[in-house]
Amino acid sequence: MENKEKKILKKGDKIQLKIAGLNTKGRAYGFYGDDENRIFPNINAAEGQIVEGIFVKRRRKYELIRCEIIDFAGRKNAIYDEIARQNGGCNYQYYSYDEQLAIKNSNIEKEVKKIAKYDFTFEEPVRSVEVEKYRNKMEFSYGNAMKDGPMILGLHKQNSFHDIVEVDGLKLMDDNFNKIYVFCNEFSKATGLDFYHRLDHIGFFRNLVIRKVDFTKQILVNMVTTTQIEDEKKLEFQKDLVEGLLALKLENGFEITGILHTFNDNFSDSVVSESEEILFGKRDLEEEILGLKFKISPYSFFQTNSKTVEKLYEKVLDYLDEIEGENIHNSIVFDLFSGTGTIGQIVSKKAKQVYGIELVEEAVEKANENAKLNGIENAHFIAGDVFEKLDEFDKNGIKPDIIILDPPRAGVGEKTLNKLLKYDVKDIIYVSCNPKTFNIDLKVLQENGYELVKIATVDMFPVTQHMEVVSRLRKIEK
Repeated sequence: MENKEKKILKKGDKIQLKIAGLNTKGRAYGFYGDDENRIFPNINAAEGQIVEGIFVKRRRKYELIRCEIIDFAGRKNAIYDEIARQNGGCNYQYYSYDEQLAIKNSNIEKEVKKIAKYDFTFEEPVRSVEVEKYRNKMEFSYGNAMKDGPMILGLHKQNSFHDIVEVDGLKLMDDNFNKIYVFCNEFSKATGLDFYHRLDHIGFFRNLVIRKVDFTKQILVNMVTTTQIEDEKKLEFQKDLVEGLLALKLENGFEITGILHTFNDNFSDSVVSESEEILFGKRDLEEEILGLKFKISPYSFFQTNSKTVEKLYEKVLDYLDEIEGENIHNSIVFDLFSGTGTIGQIVSKKAKQVYGIELVEEAVEKANENAKLNGIENAHFIAGDVFEKLDEFDKNGIKPDIIILDPPRAGVGEKTLNKLLKYDVKDIIYVSCNPKTFNIDLKVLQENGYELVKIATVDMFPVTQHMEVVSRLRKIEK
């Protein structure tokens, strides 16, 4: 029998790859021949589809670049089948919503069970109220699709830090957002001004941020630029921007109630406000969640899926009600990483006292303002680093009976967790937007006597790889 040598892939080989699935980060992958190494195409694709591209090795990973899908395997998504328009956020664009939910939920369940090797309840996933056009905030970047190409406004291309793709018709945003995006894209191009180049720190346009609230039908448009513009031209730019935006015919009773011009000369790529001008209306939005009103400032964190966030917070309330052996109404609750105080104010009607800590000062100002707006007297929020501010609570003799954690994607962190462990509370409710760092923190909590009682995933981000997690942990009695 003739022995066939296994083909060794070389950089630059053009190959076809059948997609085997998506990893936990939502990236499609496949295997070439008998090779056990995963190969990742730099486009969104689904199981069973065949992708053709150029083989490369980057950062110890095998990848395909300059890809196209040559067999869609019966899965079509007309808006994004044009590869040049695919962005890095819509990893599940070729899957039905039920498939998305099953895959993401299964991935999280498997990873949690690697850590929690005992009996606990893993609940059915909580579905998003809307599976398309659900986002109440969109943050776009100015750049180009390729080096030295013309300026465009859009989102980052799949697996690219530099390249931008235009996203007219993006399924994550509603038609009003799309109208504002399209106008700003074309308007910006017509000005003749360039985008901010990260390497030489020259240019004007940086970001466009659009936020809305369903309760009051308000929309805030925030144009983020550098200060690299002459005063006279700046005034003309601002006047034309406001006139163009207010001339847009929006739908479903929504209207633009605020237009901001934010200035950011910071070298960081994140949206930072070094100064700002209100060009029209007001800068805050007013939302209502579970009967409570919340004023949202331009830079405060607020959940991006307004209609599903109530389900998320209802799950927190359910877990609070399930805590055994505690008189909740006589309990002191710590709401840590509290943002605009949404969770703290919602649980305040059940607790004796709620104390929140949040790093962003503007968010804390809004949290206390919102508490006053809602007539809540037993919830107080302070600004600062959680680790440091806990010392102030200790000095004032304030100790929690229950801790609620809702950290950023980086998680709570071992240093802060170790400080929290000293309180020896019986019950912790942990809300996470990043299951990976949740598992890291869960491991630390388990090593210090806590067990997972119940956990649920909440799909706040359809079409993307992200899922929110709500969990309840209990201290094991010795």
